[in-house]
Amino acid sequence: MTHGTRPDRTRMRFFMTTRRRIALFSCIAGLMVAFGLLAGTSALAQDLFLADKTCPAFQSFRKGTNPNGVTTEIGRSYEVIEANGSDPTHYRLRIQAAEPPERWVSRTCGVLSRGSGDGAVRPKSGNADIASPPASSRARDASAPERFVLAASWHAAFCEARPRSRDCRTGGYDDGLKLHGLWPQPRSAAYCGVASALVEADERGRWAELPEPRIEASTRRALAEAMPGMAADLHRHEWIKHGTCYGTGVQDYFADSLLLIEQLNASPVGALFRDNVGRTLTGAEIRATFDEAFGPGAGERVLLDCNTVDGLRLINELRINLRGTIEPDTRLEDLIMAAEEAPRGCSAGIVDAKG
Repeated sequence: MTHGTRPDRTRMRFFMTTRRRIALFSCIAGLMVAFGLLAGTSALAQDLFLADKTCPAFQSFRKGTNPNGVTTEIGRSYEVIEANGSDPTHYRLRIQAAEPPERWVSRTCGVLSRGSGDGAVRPKSGNADIASPPASSRARDASAPERFVLAASWHAAFCEARPRSRDCRTGGYDDGLKLHGLWPQPRSAAYCGVASALVEADERGRWAELPEPRIEASTRRALAEAMPGMAADLHRHEWIKHGTCYGTGVQDYFADSLLLIEQLNASPVGALFRDNVGRTLTGAEIRATFDEAFGPGAGERVLLDCNTVDGLRLINELRINLRGTIEPDTRLEDLIMAAEEAPRGCSAGIVDAKG
């Protein structure tokens, strides 16, 4: 009898121990699921992925499928849906401009940050999930703005006030109006989907720390000529603050900006400034030339901005109200005439000569 009960007791202890182990494992597994530690977990939904590289966004990273060639946009933050393991190689992101929107991106293409609680990364608008479409595509977000301000500066005057700026070492340019920026309106349309760390760097003037916009080589060459401020990283600032709210990728944003500044310089307005270097132009003269170039009333859509340097009133830039959808064949005059009137700004100023 004694020999018959000992194995039974041993088996009983074994089964009880096994049941405890199973219960303990189930408890631990439940906690792991709750805290998002198991492979394929979706508990990363409160996290955001800040892209610091342009990377393919795969429907299936194992098969390498990427419908429409979608890529991440440098400086954009994307909602994280899940990871592919506890030590993931890829994150599944929600990219609203893509079809389908759920895409896998390599973890090496950015950094993971909390989307709530500590405020490390926080989208400021519904445009936070826009990915960069292929260069040949002009995919535009449904919530893209239709009102803009084209800021066209007189670079020589800018350099009078900031002679130590890196783009002013030669005294500035007086051969035409230069591109300051294309600003979606209202003014609150800024820093769309941009990480708070980048917003802080931009607002503190640390533009060299901002991501370098990835644009085509031909666009970069044209931009360097149209925007001398590139030498001081102005293009990085303009993209992060304004371009991220434009509703397209970075390539289209700068291509559209160049389209508009080129049309402005090719018009009688551009000729007016080039022909009057060193002389004073009045706001009335400038508005009349806009009417001549773009239609009656066009001048009422223009604000004349001036700076005073060493007692001289210099024309700093023109801020031109625009309205409409900007495409490669869009005419500047159509955008101007569809816009609302602007404040007049200063009454007159000198068209400063370089140096």
